[in-house]
Amino acid sequence: MKAGIAQNYDLKTVSKHIGTTVATLGIGAVPTGMKRYVTLVRVNNIAGANNTIYICSGAGSATASTVPSTTGSCSLAAKYSVQLGAGESDEFPKSKPDPENPLFSIAAGKYVIAKTGWGNARLFMQYYDQ
Repeated sequence: MKAGIAQNYDLKTVSKHIGTTVATLGIGAVPTGMKRYVTLVRVNNIAGANNTIYICSGAGSATASTVPSTTGSCSLAAKYSVQLGAGESDEFPKSKPDPENPLFSIAAGKYVIAKTGWGNARLFMQYYDQ
């Protein structure tokens, strides 16, 4: 982002139930020539035990072999990960989301993918493509 230049943010959100199987969140790949900027992540661990939630970047659909599909590969490639106890939740950032200062970005042609280390979680994410 360049200082002093007005930006046209088309903020979008996605809410998805995720589990131990990789999910691409249903928002498609990042368009050619753009990046996907994530400005807010909220997760709720609905598993009945401790859980780790991962968000990372993948090169294909949920069935492609290039997507980090194991907990270990998601951990290494994570743009965001958090460990939560049973029933706990996390929101990042804790303050108001700021499109000028996104949390992380995903490159063109890649998918935002999410999975858990154990059990289910609910993911809410705010993002824009630019």
